[in-house]
Amino acid sequence: MSNTRFETGDIVASPDGRGVVAAVLTTDFQFPQPGGEDQYADVSARNDRPAYVVGLEGSGSAVYRASTLETSSFDEDSPGTSTGESETKIVTEDVSGLDDLPEGWDHESVLEYWSTIGGSWEECIADTPDDWSDEQRKQHCAALKDTVLQTSRWRNRF
Repeated sequence: MSNTRFETGDIVASPDGRGVVAAVLTTDFQFPQPGGEDQYADVSARNDRPAYVVGLEGSGSAVYRASTLETSSFDEDSPGTSTGESETKIVTEDVSGLDDLPEGWDHESVLEYWSTIGGSWEECIADTPDDWSDEQRKQHCAALKDTVLQTSRWRNRF
C-alpha cells in the first residue's frame, strides 16, 4: 500500500490517463456509474485508506486509491499512466452549463483552472469575482465541477 497522500487540486497520472484530484474522501460514499441516473457504486474509504475522485483529462471521472496514482503535470508531453485499476468505472455524461467560458477554453483548460484553485467547490467560490451574487457563484462553481467530473451526480454526495 502506498504512503503517498494526494490533495484536492493535485494533478495525477492514473491508469486511465492524467487528471485532477477533485475530492479526497475518508468515509464511505456512492459514486455515479455509467448507465443511468440511479446507477451508483458503493466505495469504502477511511482516514488511513482514502479514495480519490479524479476528473480525467480525456473525459469523465473515476475513483482511485493512492497506490494507482502518480504525481504528474499538464506540461508533460505524455500523460503517462500508472499501473493498477480504478475503484469505479469511468463515468462520462453530457454536461453543459459553462456557456460563458473564455474563448478557446476546453476540458483541459477547466482541469488546469480547477487545479490552480485547489480543486474544490469551496475554493472556486472564493475565487469568483466580488461583485457576483451568492447564487451566481454557486451556479458557476457547480458547473465547473460538473465539467471536471463529467457528471452532476456528485452533488449532495461528496
